[in-house]
Amino acid sequence: MRLRDPRTLQLLALYALPIVVAALGWGPAAAAVSALLLALAGIASRLGATRAAAARPEAALRLHTITFSHYVEKVRWCLDRLGIAYEEVPNAGILGVLLTGRTVPSLEIPPGLTRIGDSPRILRYLWGEYAGRLPAGRTDFLAPTPVALELERYFDQRLGNDVRVWVYSRIFARRDLTLRSWGIEEPRVPRWQRALLRAGTPLLRFAVRRMLGVHPARAARALERTREAFGRVDALLADGRRYLAGDELSFADITFASLAALAVLPPEYGGRAIDGRRLGIEDLEPDWRAEVEAFRARPAGQFVLRLYREERLAVAA
Repeated sequence: MRLRDPRTLQLLALYALPIVVAALGWGPAAAAVSALLLALAGIASRLGATRAAAARPEAALRLHTITFSHYVEKVRWCLDRLGIAYEEVPNAGILGVLLTGRTVPSLEIPPGLTRIGDSPRILRYLWGEYAGRLPAGRTDFLAPTPVALELERYFDQRLGNDVRVWVYSRIFARRDLTLRSWGIEEPRVPRWQRALLRAGTPLLRFAVRRMLGVHPARAARALERTREAFGRVDALLADGRRYLAGDELSFADITFASLAALAVLPPEYGGRAIDGRRLGIEDLEPDWRAEVEAFRARPAGQFVLRLYREERLAVAA
């Protein structure tokens, strides 16, 4: 969300309209006309944005993100590995979800400014759009093989949700880590968003707790299920393989490494996209640090650390 985007301005105006109507004492007719005018302005702004995007030759993709989101990291890593131009549009915390109803990651595609949400759908788009256009060596890792798709589905639906609940249960105990994980230190997040984030942290934290079910009993179950997901990967790696779904790196490996990173905290997390401080093991309380060190010591944890060390910064350069 950017204030220079007329669509954002129209959305904020719609939120403000009831307040204006009440403050000025407008009747139903005036309120209805105002709502209609705002709706027409929104249609015009969208048409204008689409025409402007179509007029730009080879406009870059735009990835709407929350800086520390592990699902964002999955898509960001795949885009970096493809080596295609894209612009990251970072937002603060869950403001976008609450104000617009859109989750991240969200990939905006020119010229029509179509948006694709949900990381698996974004990866299928990238494969369909660039396989055959780019050299095979750059796109092969996105090939949707049955094995890779099954692993991705398991990691997205189980590991991604569970590790997020567990980590939120720890982060929410500390305001400083909550703010940092939601982008308070990221200079590319607009100042007005960071100001809202700082002022509205209790409300945003409450909203996430309600949406994800972040409470002690759920967090304990989520931690145990995260261990189970690591156990599945431990078993796959027991035969000495270097990658999960074949002889070469695939999006299944990137999916596991990105989602499991919240439990392992590799120092390279985010590639070169994070300007502020990352969440590091030195930031953690002793019991939390012990859990992270236990995850790191497992074969699956060593696998994540190796992929980040060998692959992440190299493709982000």
